[in-house]
Amino acid sequence: LKPIKETFAMNSFKILFLLFISTALIGCGSKDPSAPGEREAADVSERPEWTMNEPEEDEGKMFFVGISAVHASEQNARDDARSNSVRAAISYMGTMAKSKIETASTSYGLSSEVVDPTTSGRQYEKQVSANVTRRLKASKWYMERETDASGKKGYKYFVLAQIPTQEFDNAFKQTAQQNIDDAKKRAKEAATAQAKDQAEKAADFWKNMKEQGMLSE
Repeated sequence: LKPIKETFAMNSFKILFLLFISTALIGCGSKDPSAPGEREAADVSERPEWTMNEPEEDEGKMFFVGISAVHASEQNARDDARSNSVRAAISYMGTMAKSKIETASTSYGLSSEVVDPTTSGRQYEKQVSANVTRRLKASKWYMERETDASGKKGYKYFVLAQIPTQEFDNAFKQTAQQNIDDAKKRAKEAATAQAKDQAEKAADFWKNMKEQGMLSE
């Protein structure tokens, strides 16, 4: 019986030892940054300053930073970063336009029924979109290697894009002119004196906006 007990004890010890080793290996394996579900991020301290803080307007140009998702190819990452910079420019300028129109229409004493800042902001974004897509130029690139959500190594790009400030002003004046034409048409077709008066006020307001331009204080 003694040899049997010793054999059983030895086997039990081996099993416990193997279980311990397996658990340790699994624990180490879960920390592998390339394992599915884990993300390996780049060292953000190495990023250029412009990736975190966009430069101010300078020499008649405005700057926007685009950031890509992690892509398997460099070209796709670069294209994604540029598209992101375009969206950033359009969104930023649309918000600025809405704020400017809202402030100006309030001081002008016009209600949102006469001049709707939200609708006008979207209208401006459409005008800006064509200009930005055509004129936005990449001036600086920065690349990082990073893993995506599935653990695959890929490319992440940052782009510093620039566009002449005048493009935003041109788009704003085009938007204002469209609203002037629309207001004049409504004034001509107005069924009541009040409707005509509101439309004429709107036309006068947009004429003033066109003269001011987008980036005037």
